Amino acid sequence: MGDVFKEQLVAKKRTIKDYILVILIMLVAIVLLLFVIPMLGTFSLLAVALILFGTYWLIQRFDIEYEYILTNDELDVDKIIGKSKRKKLLTVSVKEFEIMAHVNDEKYAHELSNYNKILDYSSGEIKLNTYAAIFNYNNQKVKMIFEPNEEIIKGIFQYIPRKLHIKK
Repeated sequence: MGDVFKEQLVAKKRTIKDYILVILIMLVAIVLLLFVIPMLGTFSLLAVALILFGTYWLIQRFDIEYEYILTNDELDVDKIIGKSKRKKLLTVSVKEFEIMAHVNDEKYAHELSNYNKILDYSSGEIKLNTYAAIFNYNNQKVKMIFEPNEEIIKGIFQYIPRKLHIKK
């Protein structure tokens, strides 16, 4: 078995809640620009710049992508915010997976329902490649939902062929 290195980006879909918050942020910015700025006088140009920058920065926080990096048996999941800020979320050996199956696979529903905490690193939509993996992490039984592509699934299969149940 040779070395495995695969990576993939998955964009998180915006929810209705996200869109409502973006609209609220814009409304607050408009109210500040219309009513507060005229009262500031000489500092109004600086205040306009700060309000516009703050609004842009807050709205960019809703642009989220998850990056999956499989290096041999280690799966890293990073969160990328606004295409610029990266935050490491998880590193786990796929050998620790008790089971990995499609999130809606009725055949394995019982095994996939045994967890204490859920980590959703998916786009938010259930697709053909939306999988769930059960494993122990920080003394908790965790269910991770993610969307590995075919290459990452093949890489994981090399390490856990009996625990990975591919939806056909």
